[in-house]
Amino acid sequence: MKTPIVTAVLLVLCLGINAQEAFVSTKLVKVWSTSAGLNVPESSHYNPFDNTIYVSNIVGKHDVKDGVGFISKLNVKGEFLEKEWVKGLNAPKGITCTKTKLYVTDIDRVVEISLKSGKILKEYRNAKSKSLNDLCVAANGRVYVSDDSGDCIFYVGKDSLEVLVQNKSLGGMNGIYASGNLLYMGSKGSFISVDQKTKVITVLQEKVGYLDGIEQIAPNVFVTSDWSGHVQLITVGKGVEKLLDTTSLKINAADVGYIPTLKLLLIPTFLDNKVVAYKLGI
Repeated sequence: MKTPIVTAVLLVLCLGINAQEAFVSTKLVKVWSTSAGLNVPESSHYNPFDNTIYVSNIVGKHDVKDGVGFISKLNVKGEFLEKEWVKGLNAPKGITCTKTKLYVTDIDRVVEISLKSGKILKEYRNAKSKSLNDLCVAANGRVYVSDDSGDCIFYVGKDSLEVLVQNKSLGGMNGIYASGNLLYMGSKGSFISVDQKTKVITVLQEKVGYLDGIEQIAPNVFVTSDWSGHVQLITVGKGVEKLLDTTSLKINAADVGYIPTLKLLLIPTFLDNKVVAYKLGI
């Protein structure tokens, strides 16, 4: 029979072990976490044009056209500006913004939304698209889109999605980020670049997991998230550094966002229904 003292000691030890299950680098300092209201948040995107964080909420299943998905608006302190700013989506995932419009992937389409009114202006499709996931805006204003179940990278054309490149070496694509002439992506467990003009594909780092989100924080330095719960720093030519690991707690790390002026990393936790912000000390 255990005495109360022994039981208390065992409890403390167990709590200590559990607390150690989540790895957080000293380069990350937690700043805030959202309150209740998000529902399977997949992407958190900071728009510098209106100083607002946009969050996609899948709500239902990731591949079902059920019309229950929505977009939330947060301020930079993680407070809700509007929980259901845009409703009636299916399974909204990746988000990117121009000065006047928000683009979000919604299974097999990209939806264009007015930032001013919140109204859906247009939708873009392609017969080859299967499961559209992330998107980004390049310097020339073109919106690029990844497909995690196909072998095509798309861009938003005048009335439809157009194919930038189709290549069997591409697959399992999700996170995508544009910088200069290059698109940086996760594909088949590797971190790759794709030249927007020549279409040349270069593997920059192997065995990085399924990259859900990609943000560039310095030349050749990227923060990436692996949906299972890993957040890592990839320095091209130098390797990978782990920043966060919540896999043992079954807390996901979906499509990350970043606020450069605050050095604030935004991590949507998917089934844990939060966005958590960390100060990045780099």
